[in-house]
Amino acid sequence: MAALADLQQHLTRFWALPHHQDDNLSAKLKEVQGWQQVRIRRTHRELFEQPKNQLMADYFLTQLYGGDEFKILAEQLARILPKAKKLERLAKESALEAGSMGIQAAILAIELDLHLAQWLLAQNLPVNEENMLAAYRAIDEEKERRVQIANLKEVCYRTDKHLNSFMLKKAFALAKGTAYRYNFQPLYDFIDTGFKAMKPLKSVSDFIEPFCKRELLIIDQVHDKDNGGKPMAFGVS
Repeated sequence: MAALADLQQHLTRFWALPHHQDDNLSAKLKEVQGWQQVRIRRTHRELFEQPKNQLMADYFLTQLYGGDEFKILAEQLARILPKAKKLERLAKESALEAGSMGIQAAILAIELDLHLAQWLLAQNLPVNEENMLAAYRAIDEEKERRVQIANLKEVCYRTDKHLNSFMLKKAFALAKGTAYRYNFQPLYDFIDTGFKAMKPLKSVSDFIEPFCKRELLIIDQVHDKDNGGKPMAFGVS
């Protein structure tokens, strides 16, 4: 399956990242990720606090944003992927593609924040709003941040398309028992969490479009040197 081959490549890239062998860098990355999660939650508080959006908000912050939970998932997937040919009989390719794209999005988020952490560590700077802004502008990965937002949007629409197909949804649900029996629970649960997060939404676009619009506005303002780089709603100190 192409989706599983892509997934293996994503995980190989993840385990090659330098923070796995550098405790200081790993600690700084955790600080950066923690700051980002607080910032995202605050920036999108009105959107995230709507009852129908709360599962989706949690999915974004815990599943698509890396961190310790993602590392546990990556460790589990590393053990099961060598035997993943059995998954060809357990789940539709489209569902696995959605899961693979979600994992790719999570890894990109980690990579981008890792670059910020490396810069802050080299400058011996603490993680706060002023220094994060300086790091963003010094690293200057505006294009990559835009790709990150586009990937998140694609993951949501792909997952929503699968969820809204009765046949695909039914086939995925029927695969649960077999997936668990063959120890493919981590990948199954990762995909299933996305489905459950989107289920309360009348339309995924009502969540993802305003989220992406505001994130892109912040990217514009962070990288606009003419306005002093003070972005609206970036403020977490």
